[in-house]
Amino acid sequence: MRTRLCLVIVGILAAAIPCPAQEHARQFLAAMEAYKAGDYTSAVTGLEAIAVGGVQNGQLYYNLGNAYLKNNDLGHAILWYERALNLLPNDPDLRFNFDYARSLTKDAQDENPNPLARILFFWNYQLSAHAVILLTLVFNLLFWGLALARRLFPRRGLRYAAPAAFIPAAILVLTVAYNYYETAQQTRAIVLPEKIAVRSGLEPTSTELFELHAGAKVKIVKAIKGHVQIRFSEDKIGWIETGVVGRI
Repeated sequence: MRTRLCLVIVGILAAAIPCPAQEHARQFLAAMEAYKAGDYTSAVTGLEAIAVGGVQNGQLYYNLGNAYLKNNDLGHAILWYERALNLLPNDPDLRFNFDYARSLTKDAQDENPNPLARILFFWNYQLSAHAVILLTLVFNLLFWGLALARRLFPRRGLRYAAPAAFIPAAILVLTVAYNYYETAQQTRAIVLPEKIAVRSGLEPTSTELFELHAGAKVKIVKAIKGHVQIRFSEDKIGWIETGVVGRI
């Protein structure tokens, strides 16, 4: 498993920036020292306190995933790796550790997109959601800028520039809209305990349909009365308690 501690950078930040960021830097340093000493429980506590405090950082999530994995908590490790991947989709060390953690899970799931879709919509799989939004803004600004320039300076060279920029701008807008719809309609989550029973209803006596284990990725369909209905695959859907999964 590959680790990345970034102690020098954080030490510089701790001396240079004011609170509360300075306090977060101190917490990070202390957590990393605990990690190096093999005290993974303290490392998890320190790093998670920073994350819960509102810091959204891919490297923080990555190190938290490492600490959980070293602490033999596969469910939380995969949860934080997944959250890190949303911010650092192309990080090779993160991908390596994530793939290793996924290899330890017990529930096989085929969630790979259609190969043709990966080719036709490669940007949506190679870039993070934030990068797609930024690219959408850039191409839309480019399109409107060229459209305005064409109107102010009606030259032959600008005749096709705006229509050419419109195509990627429109495709990216549709991509962002699709991603937003998918996120709003289907919240993804990770099973945290070592084993859970998925039942046909909300009661503990409801029929057990199947079991899932730590690290399994599910889609939350709906929530009611402290329970969520989850879908693991097309033929596996049922109810679990809300607290046994972590939303990505």
